[in-house]
Amino acid sequence: MEYKDYYAVLGVKRDVSAEEIKRAYRRLAREHHPDLHPEAGKAKAAEKFREINEAYQVLSDAEKRAKYDRVGPEWEGGAQAPRERAAEPQGFAGFSDFFEELFGESGRRGFGVSDAYAAGPAMGEDIEAELPLSLEDAFAGGEKRLSIDVPRICPACGGSGRAGKGFCRACAGVGESRGQRSVTVRLPKYVAEGTKLRLRGQGSSGAGGREPGDLFLRVRLHPHPAFKVSGSDLETALDVPPSVAALGGEAVVSALDGPIRIRIPAATRAGRPFRIPGKGLSKGGAARGDLYAVLRIDIPERLSARARALYEQLREAGS
Repeated sequence: MEYKDYYAVLGVKRDVSAEEIKRAYRRLAREHHPDLHPEAGKAKAAEKFREINEAYQVLSDAEKRAKYDRVGPEWEGGAQAPRERAAEPQGFAGFSDFFEELFGESGRRGFGVSDAYAAGPAMGEDIEAELPLSLEDAFAGGEKRLSIDVPRICPACGGSGRAGKGFCRACAGVGESRGQRSVTVRLPKYVAEGTKLRLRGQGSSGAGGREPGDLFLRVRLHPHPAFKVSGSDLETALDVPPSVAALGGEAVVSALDGPIRIRIPAATRAGRPFRIPGKGLSKGGAARGDLYAVLRIDIPERLSARARALYEQLREAGS
């Protein structure tokens, strides 16, 4: 009898935590729920949904998971013939011969939506959402009120995913719907791309009025016309006239902190970066990344007669 790799079905490692198993299941259940697929793909989606549901039934139960882990992939099915099973309503999750052979009738917890949805969460789950910010807002920090798209307990089924003996049509059985929520975020200064901010008690509400989870906002910076972001470092262009690049002089870098005057040595080639320490984004705590000003030689679009004559003299001199 074919061995079922339930960890592979959920796309997790064998040493994964129970919470990670639950998250993987919920994500896959949403993706493969038959009601979210067109008629032509419902049968294939239903089969995948049953497989995902069976994997979760085993790995979410400590006793079943321990027994399954002891069996291991080297197990070969016994000589018993597969048990005859009653026909199951379309759209509900049945169990494979492997499951029946390993756990038998005592392993059944019913069919349909997994207990992760049927019973509802003991408390509200933590949720994650993107926090899109302009570079200026990320740099300045401070209080910001915004509207974000977050999952929430389905109001039609209260998070159970069930309606009578079938799936809740409002949320397609996943127990959640999406909606806009206004939140107030206190941003630290110089916050970098990918930074995760935690808002306690702002996550998904628990079923039956249980304690809500937390909301985690991951910072995503909008592209900026003047600055390139690389981790906690920033890069910007520094335009100087040919005379400054050739003879040296001073130039002004436009930084988010305000203008910074730097010295340009003589005979500086285009493309040379000038590092300005501590003028980038947060590296954690009080530490900041750096600002790199990359030199570009700015040739005027129109030359005066005198400037043209001087350039011609330079060309004749071989410079």
